[in-house]
Amino acid sequence: MTKVLLCLCALYLALPCPLRADEQVRQVQEELRKRNLYFGNVDGQNTPELGTALKRYQKRKGFAVTGNIDQLTATSLHISMTAVAVASLPDVPVLKSDTASALPESQRLALEREAEQNPDPSATPPAPAESPAAGQDIGPDRINKLVTDYLRDGESQDIPAQVKYFGFPVRYFDHGVVSEQFVAEDTRRYIKRWPERKYTVIGPIAFFASPSNDETNIEFTIGFELHSDARTTKNRVSGRTKNWWTVRPEGEELKIVAIREERIRE
Repeated sequence: MTKVLLCLCALYLALPCPLRADEQVRQVQEELRKRNLYFGNVDGQNTPELGTALKRYQKRKGFAVTGNIDQLTATSLHISMTAVAVASLPDVPVLKSDTASALPESQRLALEREAEQNPDPSATPPAPAESPAAGQDIGPDRINKLVTDYLRDGESQDIPAQVKYFGFPVRYFDHGVVSEQFVAEDTRRYIKRWPERKYTVIGPIAFFASPSNDETNIEFTIGFELHSDARTTKNRVSGRTKNWWTVRPEGEELKIVAIREERIRE
C-alpha cells in the first residue's frame, strides 16, 4: 500500500500544473516593454533577458547596475514593492500583447537606441474631444457594433472570423507592421493557450478623429475572463485592459489598421 501511495504521489507531482507568476516581475516587464528595453514575454518569469533589460535601465538612470528589482528601481518604474505580494496571473502570456516581440533585429536595436534618449516615456495622452471628420461618416452606432462584433467573434474558435476585422498590413501590438498570415498564426496560438474567452465592454466607447483624414481612433476598456481548461478552475484568469484602435473604411466595412492594449492593474 505504501508503495502504491508513493507512486501515486510521484505521478501527481509529475503532472503539469498552472504555476502562478510573480506579479512584481510581470509589472517590471510591462514597464520595461513600454520603454523599449524588454522584448521578451510578459509572463512574470525572472529570466536573463529581463535581467539584461533591468541593467540597461539602471545604467541609464544612474542606479547600481544589478539586474535585480531593488527598491530604487521599482520606485522609479512606479511599482510598489509591498502591494504585489500575491500573484494573480499564471506564468504564461495572458494578453495577446504579452507575447515576445517579433520585431526584426534592426528595428529592435533602433528602438533601444531611442530608449537611451527617453528612458521614462510619458503616459498615453488623453483623447482629444473631437469627432471624426464629416467625410468619414462614422457614427457611434457603427463604432459600437464594430467593437461588439469583434469581441463576440474573439470568443469563438473561428480564426478567419477574428482575422477579418484587420486591414493589412496592420500595426499589431508590439510586433510592428505585420501580415494577415502573422495575425492568423498569432490568433491560432492564442486560442490554443486560452480556448475559453469572455469579453465585456466596460463603460462608453470613445472615438475621435485621427490626424489622417480617412482614419478614426477608438478607445475603450474591456473586462476579460480566460480559461485554459473547462474541467478545472486552476488556470482561470480575469482582469481589465485599456484598448486603442485605429480604423479605416474599406468599401462598406471598417478595418482595424493599428491595435494595442494595456493591462489595467487591479
